[in-house]
Amino acid sequence: MKVVGILGSARENGSTNCLIKEMMKEPAAGGAETKIYNLAKMDIGCCLGCEVCRKTGSCARKDDMRALYDELKTADALIISTPIYMGGMTGQLKTFIDRCFALKDAGRNSLIPAGKKLAVVITQGAPMPDHYIKTADRIEYIFQGFGYIHAGTVIAAGVHNTDELLKEEAVLKKAREIGKQLI
Repeated sequence: MKVVGILGSARENGSTNCLIKEMMKEPAAGGAETKIYNLAKMDIGCCLGCEVCRKTGSCARKDDMRALYDELKTADALIISTPIYMGGMTGQLKTFIDRCFALKDAGRNSLIPAGKKLAVVITQGAPMPDHYIKTADRIEYIFQGFGYIHAGTVIAAGVHNTDELLKEEAVLKKAREIGKQLI
């Protein structure tokens, strides 16, 4: 079993990454291979809208997204994470999602085998957990279009750093519970 985390935050040691790691504890303890990709440290250009992928089955860009395409196809579970910046997901995560366009064939059918599990992690400074729920819902909706089954969403509201997050035992517990659902 393999669980892949997509870190949509530039803060490698921030609360968003901390929640991914918390979610991965149970799968890792059960022997699953786990890996987190930090989008901010990768060379991933924007989608060119050229639709070469529709004709050739492969994205025209030759960058780090190619490794992520392989991971999305082979991983059993996926964790998508983002802090809320300016009312929505980070630019890094939006670029990653746009580039996933290449994972659909000319008939808009997913090239990812259906039935994989998806978890969503949202961190935000706003103290209202439902304030940016539409971001989580949108991520879930997009990846259900690739055949993913939603295992759960955890939202850490009112946190600005890892120290604040680590005081939120209910949030950490929920992340671990969702992690169990990924197995």
